[in-house]
Amino acid sequence: MILVTVSANPAFHSEVRSVLDGHFRFEENWALVFADAARLRSAEASAKYLLIMDFAEPSPALMLAAVVDGRPHFATIAVGVGSTREELLRLMQAGIRDVLPGSNLADLLGVANRAAAKLAAGEDRLGELYAFVPAKPGCGATTLATNATAISAAMSGEPTLLLDFDIRLGVTSFLLKVEGNHTIVDALQQAERLDKDLWSNLVAQRGNLHVLGSGPVDFAQTVPWERFSAILDYSLRTYSRVSVDLPGTAELHESETLLRANRIFLVCTPDTAALHVARRKSNWLRELGLADRISLVLNYIQRRSTLSVSDLERIIQLKIEYILPSSPDEISRAVHKGVPVEGSSPLAKQIARIASEICAVEQEKKRSPVRRFVDYFSISAAREARS
Repeated sequence: MILVTVSANPAFHSEVRSVLDGHFRFEENWALVFADAARLRSAEASAKYLLIMDFAEPSPALMLAAVVDGRPHFATIAVGVGSTREELLRLMQAGIRDVLPGSNLADLLGVANRAAAKLAAGEDRLGELYAFVPAKPGCGATTLATNATAISAAMSGEPTLLLDFDIRLGVTSFLLKVEGNHTIVDALQQAERLDKDLWSNLVAQRGNLHVLGSGPVDFAQTVPWERFSAILDYSLRTYSRVSVDLPGTAELHESETLLRANRIFLVCTPDTAALHVARRKSNWLRELGLADRISLVLNYIQRRSTLSVSDLERIIQLKIEYILPSSPDEISRAVHKGVPVEGSSPLAKQIARIASEICAVEQEKKRSPVRRFVDYFSISAAREARS
């Protein structure tokens, strides 16, 4: 492993080495300034680099972080930044997950150990992450995440993980009756020491579906976002596909998950309040630079609607990718049996389409534009809507 320190302050380089000497074996030590970006660009992928950056000058540090963002042979630590939510979001957007907010380098060793462990684990082959987030509570994101992930696990024939990051009010385990002896809260408490044996005791399984499900309703502790990040790290190294049910609260762990997601399913209903909250959520996702990853899902649609698809898209300012009809009896029957919604009904077909996207299944026909609500119901319903 090569130690790379970046700072305009010569003392920073020597202080970092003095903290880490005797704890790590480094093949080389690079003491760089911010103008040395070319050396990082040309760094050989066959080596591993522990990059420790002084954020006393945030702008050049963020620019240099962008040089190595997405390169799995680099583990980056930001020093002297991350004490506020806004700073942490900027670091997350730059791909930095290991942070030492204070300037006291005596605390660096623990952070460096975590970063080095990620390098040793080899994160060059990560699974894909799919996030389900509601415009507001009650939009059905949890039901959709649970059903689509369960069906995608069956489709793919490979172990697929569902994480319930709604640690206080999640119901994923209840919906499919996949309830083990442990919950997401237990996993968060053990996040820093996850391994194969511990993980197998934490997750509940049904066939290829693995679930780290709902925590206790009365859980009121504040969980550091780094623990959620550690669970994502382990999950994406272990599974080809991971789905996460998010609470929609815009907390740091939710921002972290969304920034790492390959696809974000933003779930909305056609009521006025949900539409306007969805618009604010879409603006927030754009600010995070995630507009191209969003699939907007319109849920609980009735046969007749006062607003057209184009009206709804104009309000939310996103293209609607999926429309799910309201079918409470069908969902209730599935929950009673503890099974996902499957079959040939309009709702089942739309959930299967989303599951196919998670599986990256090639559709035989090119997806046609979504223009009419009646396309998602029976022919008789379509005739009724036209009359």
